[in-house]
Amino acid sequence: MFENIRISFQSIWGHKLRSSLTMLGVIIGIAAVIAIFAIVQGRSEELKSNLIGMGDNIINVVYEEADMYGEEGMWGGEVSYKSAPPIKEEAIEEILSYSNVEGMSVYYEGWQEVYHLMNVTHPQMIGIDDRYLELFPADIIEGRGFSNADFTSFNQVVLINEMAMSELFPEGDAIQQTIDIAGFPFKVVGIFTDGDTESDWYYPEPKIYLPNTIWPLIHGFDAPMQVVVQANSSDTIQEVGLMAADRLNSDLPPYETAIYQVADLERIIEEISEYDRAFAFILGGIASISLLVGGIGVMNIMLVSVTERTREIGIKKALGAKRRVILAQFLTESVVLTSIGGVLGILFGIGIAKAISEFANMPYFISVPAIIGSFIFSMLIGIIFGLLPSIKASKLQPVEALRYE
Repeated sequence: MFENIRISFQSIWGHKLRSSLTMLGVIIGIAAVIAIFAIVQGRSEELKSNLIGMGDNIINVVYEEADMYGEEGMWGGEVSYKSAPPIKEEAIEEILSYSNVEGMSVYYEGWQEVYHLMNVTHPQMIGIDDRYLELFPADIIEGRGFSNADFTSFNQVVLINEMAMSELFPEGDAIQQTIDIAGFPFKVVGIFTDGDTESDWYYPEPKIYLPNTIWPLIHGFDAPMQVVVQANSSDTIQEVGLMAADRLNSDLPPYETAIYQVADLERIIEEISEYDRAFAFILGGIASISLLVGGIGVMNIMLVSVTERTREIGIKKALGAKRRVILAQFLTESVVLTSIGGVLGILFGIGIAKAISEFANMPYFISVPAIIGSFIFSMLIGIIFGLLPSIKASKLQPVEALRYE
């Protein structure tokens, strides 16, 4: 076996240009398959990561119509904006005491026109509790964050992000300035920048935080309180969400048409995975055409090699070499040729995936099983397409081979 591998490398090195052109189809095919699967799987993993826990094992527990998610746990109804009873502090404390719960936040969300002198913006308004920024960190770049007194004393204070500041205070100097929200004055005590500005899911928009205790001043109780719960691991997200929903629903009045619910993340993720697999296999099948072309090229060049070395085969058989020896020699050469192409294709595929991810700001994920599978597949190409030339070489008669010119 080692002798056959040595002879194969000698033959390939002796015909460098011809061997390189023969391997090109295998290299392109393997590289395309590796790059496609890396990009598709990377995007799939990122999407699942953001769905499972919004990127940090966090799940939304939403107050929606009872049939919102339907039997399959998918979104299918309309959002309910009917009022919901305020969430009791004892319910929050009980949920936080669950062994699988890492954190929880209750907040309000809406949009509102905000004024400062002649400047106006229409930001996303979020009435946060004192736990919100622990789950969704924001960097305070100027001023201060909220204090306990801001929540307990119903202080009319806000934090605004950089985009809201630029629209309301184009001249700068926003700290301790007053803005108008729904006809009520609020003092700006801090400027923040979102902690996820580098994420593909981040969409820049003006945003204002205010204590959730003061939220009813501008919106009343028309919007239900939003709930997010953080699990201690990705494996318990669904369980934590369901437990929190059950506890919150226990405080709702009987016969309530809207309840707290969570989406069936496992079902959603499985459907995403099925779509990604189908998409990857379609693209992989298209890329595999070049592997077929490369395999045909290997067969063609091996047939040429058998013809060129007919006299060598005749000498070996005249000295007693059996058919299986000749068959193994040429089959080994074919496998070595495609294996080298497979290794180069894998390296090029990883490089292409990385280049595409950098250029298009897309994630990529290199799977070790995919690399191993691609290498084995390249070897199979060598076996399949090198078998016919190897059989032809092994069947040559010594006398005819020696007489060949």
